[in-house]
Amino acid sequence: MLVLSRKTGEVITVGKSITITVLSNDRGIVRLGIEAPKNVPVHRKEVFDKIVELNQQASKFRFIDLKNAISNKEVVVVRKKNEQNYNKQHNQNLITNNIVTKKK
Repeated sequence: MLVLSRKTGEVITVGKSITITVLSNDRGIVRLGIEAPKNVPVHRKEVFDKIVELNQQASKFRFIDLKNAISNKEVVVVRKKNEQNYNKQHNQNLITNNIVTKKK
């Protein structure tokens, strides 16, 4: 870990595109201003940890979990003609599927 001492108004650079400016230091609370490209995410540690946790939960998603979540619902497929989307090439109306769920 690199440890630096900076006074209010002084700047630290990270690479060519990131700057960190010490804005204030008041009673142990340091305010930093960070300038970084939009493609570089900048988060407080607690926010970053929550993002990592949510991404890990999402990566563990299983289809069976979705099936169990909607197990008390009946799924009905309703077919209807969509008159606004006329298929000129085949001269027929397109049919769209609408999935409707309702409690059993």
